[in-house]
Amino acid sequence: MEQQKRFDKILDAAEARIQDEVGTLLGADFSIVSGNKELVTKAEAFSRLMGKQICAHIEISGEINGKGCLLIGIKDAIRLGGTLIMLPDSELQEVIGREEYREEVEDSYGEIANIIAGSITKVLEEMYPKACRLIRKEQQTLAPAKVIIESDSPVADETLYLMSSSMLLEGRQMGDLVILFPAKPFGLEVEVTAPPQPKAPPVEKEKAEAAAPVSPSVGKPIDTSAGQSSAAPEIKSPPKPKFDREQHKKKVDRILAECEKRLSGEVSTLLGVDVTLDELDTKLISKEEFFSEKVVGKQVVTNMEMVGDLQGASYFTVGLKDAIHLGGVLIMLPPSELITVVNEEEFNDDARDAFGEVANIVSGVYTAVFEEQYPKKLRFIRKAFDQVSPNKVAVDSEEPIPNQEYYCQSMQLLVSGKQLGEVHMLFPAHLLQLEIIVEDEVPPVAAEAPVTSVQPDNAIQNTGSKESSNSKDNLPPRKPEGVISLAKTNAEKHKKLVDKLLAACRDKMVDEVSALLGTDVHLNNQENKVVAKENFFLEEVSGKQVIAHMDVVGELEGKSYLTINLRDAIRVGGVLIMLPAQELESVVSSEVFGEDTKDAYGEIANIIAGVYTSVFEEQYTKNIRFVKTDLQQVSPMKVEIDSDDPFPNGYFYLSSSELSLGENVLGKVQILFPLSLLGLTGLLEVEEAQIEEDAQTPAAQEFSRTENRSAIPDILLIGDDDVESAKISAILGGMDFVVKTLSFKDNVHNYIPGELKAIYLVMKDVNEQAFGAAIKISSSCSLPLIAAGPGWTRTKVIKAVKYGVRDILLTPASKDDIAENVANNLLQKAA
Repeated sequence: MEQQKRFDKILDAAEARIQDEVGTLLGADFSIVSGNKELVTKAEAFSRLMGKQICAHIEISGEINGKGCLLIGIKDAIRLGGTLIMLPDSELQEVIGREEYREEVEDSYGEIANIIAGSITKVLEEMYPKACRLIRKEQQTLAPAKVIIESDSPVADETLYLMSSSMLLEGRQMGDLVILFPAKPFGLEVEVTAPPQPKAPPVEKEKAEAAAPVSPSVGKPIDTSAGQSSAAPEIKSPPKPKFDREQHKKKVDRILAECEKRLSGEVSTLLGVDVTLDELDTKLISKEEFFSEKVVGKQVVTNMEMVGDLQGASYFTVGLKDAIHLGGVLIMLPPSELITVVNEEEFNDDARDAFGEVANIVSGVYTAVFEEQYPKKLRFIRKAFDQVSPNKVAVDSEEPIPNQEYYCQSMQLLVSGKQLGEVHMLFPAHLLQLEIIVEDEVPPVAAEAPVTSVQPDNAIQNTGSKESSNSKDNLPPRKPEGVISLAKTNAEKHKKLVDKLLAACRDKMVDEVSALLGTDVHLNNQENKVVAKENFFLEEVSGKQVIAHMDVVGELEGKSYLTINLRDAIRVGGVLIMLPAQELESVVSSEVFGEDTKDAYGEIANIIAGVYTSVFEEQYTKNIRFVKTDLQQVSPMKVEIDSDDPFPNGYFYLSSSELSLGENVLGKVQILFPLSLLGLTGLLEVEEAQIEEDAQTPAAQEFSRTENRSAIPDILLIGDDDVESAKISAILGGMDFVVKTLSFKDNVHNYIPGELKAIYLVMKDVNEQAFGAAIKISSSCSLPLIAAGPGWTRTKVIKAVKYGVRDILLTPASKDDIAENVANNLLQKAA
């Protein structure tokens, strides 16, 4: 361990020297951010690399002898080499895009590799006790996934010491510079203690050890004598390596990440605009889950036939509007016409042909990346594509895709800075050898209550009194756990379907109202939940409201209610009739809801009713329409809960979103549906049953007492790292702070600023989602914002500070680290 620490210090000094000498050679601002330094196997080292690599072989000579290598992504090698020979920026970007590692670039990068090897040599001469030199030898281009681990190329299959450093050139974030050293010559190999073995007579033991095969990883004899006569040991061949499904999944995910990266570049080149695909997510999913939970609105599903060593079909899916948008950009539709055809979902022959070209690019990217990096030969051929309504897909049919388990890659699509929807690539899980992971992800069946225990509701009621009389606590009759579990599953499943419909309505509403007003309208942070009439007027709204009544007709009949703050109704109505800015601000401030403004807002409510009608007709199981009838002004505090005005007392499903109009952040747009109208009465039944069940447990009673200590939190923990959040929460709790933990998806504005003293962002990865949360928080308050996460780089720290973060906590953090951070950000400031 001490030897490793000393070697790490040498490598730290080497990184600083490489930064200076390469920067001087390039005549540019070149920075290195120190990363991992650790012992790895050859398999581990190459499984971490992404995309094509330029490998410069390194020979180590002197008192220490061995072979290592210097690895860098091909695009980074081209950028460094091209910068050295001063290629014009436009030409440099072109050769990087084509990954054209031509001779002059190869020679110039070779000079940089020489400098790197020389820098490390100089530091070793100054700081290492033994004399040794690093000599850069030949270069080769390699695909990490196709490196044969058992071979000696590019390095031997032995324990290696890895140094990884992140690079920046002229402020541009690049990939990692990776150097692999043989661990044993530098005394870095960890000694492995063999488990105790039964004693054997000396002669036989020596014979057995002499005959035993040698493990390549630790250089120790493998015991093959167990269970045999010591007089005649039999040499067994080593067992076939077990398939490591988790390692294989990581490899596939890295390949898909490379596909995502290349898709952004290739589609951008095709369309001539900036296209970004990010927020990569992968998961195993069934056909039913994909169409019921993953996608929203009409989809274009493209069949991608898989040929080569594997035979089958994968499927590329994109929202219909996004397919039209991509195709329209390719055929260069004017912006106004593009908006029209997208909003009207006009997928005509020209748009279909253009989208087909995009799909061809997609199949080409997956083919190129899989041919380079996947162990088996595999090509993707774009076939036909179909327009599909997810809620009308029959799960047991073969259309539009077979009913089987898939490995789903999801990516967020942005075109020219405009956020569109998600795109997905579905691979048959068994073809990528990923279906067996399902065993680890599905909870044991035994945990569920047996379905055979479910009784009809009337049977439960008939036996309830008898059970009650025999109960020690004389509790009221409750449904068996099996009934609650089944009802909860069904209710939550239907809720997901409804929430998807409401998300589609929100997106369509944004498009339609933006087109009507001629300005950007945004509806953010949609939240759907069950509320009672009383809770709605006491907790969900404040100030005068305008309620648009909507009759629901068709297979179901009833009413729904669209509510918006009076001032916001005046503003959007005033924008529609184009009131001058000064007059608009005056009528908004005075809450003057005149006839013209009221009529204008009524037109907007009509558009919204039409949006809900079109989405529900396309995607809901029942054929219903929404018809706007009248508008009503309401003061929430004057509403009588037991009256039928403005709507009857009862429970409703509330869908609310935060409204922005141009640069103005307004209040909420909310729509209320009777639970029966959306088939959601089961949610209320499950909630009541669960409350009754939980109320009986001592833990629930204790929790209630704890909550009553203080309902107002002092500290918010927001993020997705439950382990680190628990550590921070425990320390804050020990200091008598009241802590509230939220996810990134929760509405933080319900707690900001309140009586908060600080907010912690606690994240598994420091990424754009986290920075987005930081922007949202810092723009809403001036509270201390502390970001806790792993893998901080200088670029990420600068960006975090720019977005309002006051302090950084590196995770995983010890209790002492957390306590010190809390003291610095809370106790000192309080003093």
